[in-house]
Amino acid sequence: MNTFSLVVLVVVALADGSQAPEPRAQAPAAAQGAKAPASLPEQRWQGLPGWLGFATVKPDVEQSRAYWTPRHPKAQVVLFTDMWKSVPEGTKVRLVSSAGPSEGAYLGTSDEPYGCDGNTTTFAGFSSSKPLPEGPVWVLPPGDTEGLESLPVKDVPANSLGAPLPKGKKAASKDLRAYEAGGLGFLLTKTARLRGQLTVLLGGKKVGTDSMSKGEMEGSERSPLNLYDKDEVGVPRPEAAFQLGKEGPVVVVLGTRRYEGHIFTVAVRRGDKAELLNQDSEAPYFCAF
Repeated sequence: MNTFSLVVLVVVALADGSQAPEPRAQAPAAAQGAKAPASLPEQRWQGLPGWLGFATVKPDVEQSRAYWTPRHPKAQVVLFTDMWKSVPEGTKVRLVSSAGPSEGAYLGTSDEPYGCDGNTTTFAGFSSSKPLPEGPVWVLPPGDTEGLESLPVKDVPANSLGAPLPKGKKAASKDLRAYEAGGLGFLLTKTARLRGQLTVLLGGKKVGTDSMSKGEMEGSERSPLNLYDKDEVGVPRPEAAFQLGKEGPVVVVLGTRRYEGHIFTVAVRRGDKAELLNQDSEAPYFCAF
């Protein structure tokens, strides 16, 4: 069986108890709606400062914590993009990972092995002023790091989110799973053998939903959707959450495993308003199942 591919956003690291390999590094964030300096590419999501990146491990690391973790010979953080080619090497950036804020610099763009069958992917690489654990890293234009921080992601009881449970479901049911991250609640509900729904909550009120589907693929195993299997296909989970500066928004990066890789999407909170940006995602191709 081949490995899977990758792409999904809403940043919050979930610990599974395993030891992460040697980490890599990067820098902080900008204010809400801020524009990148003229020399930098357009920022990834409209109205959000910065870009979604990922901490790397070295190419010789045999096993990473997450199958989708990029490997790079020099960079501690990479973006899946070729949009930085015209940016001068050495350009400063700010980074925030699950280890908190750091500073970084652009190292250049290159094609590196990624996935299986000799595939390569174009990475924009960055250094970091301190080691970075595997997982999402938010990359921001240079500036003040005040208020730039990582926020906890917690696995919580389904009845702790301040919202009524779905009809016919009990809090202890394996058909429900819940998380808190960045001041938001994330409720996963299994609705059919291979399907479910993600509901995003703020203060117990629904602010966004998205469907979940394990789907079927020739050669794949056909077991029912399992919300408690960390490797399950089609189940979104918060991978990391970040406060992007003192006056900036909170972003939660969600990751979903698919048959060809991971998909990363983002949920955003600005004070008492929030939304799930599920119409746009980071979806690097890893490997067909």
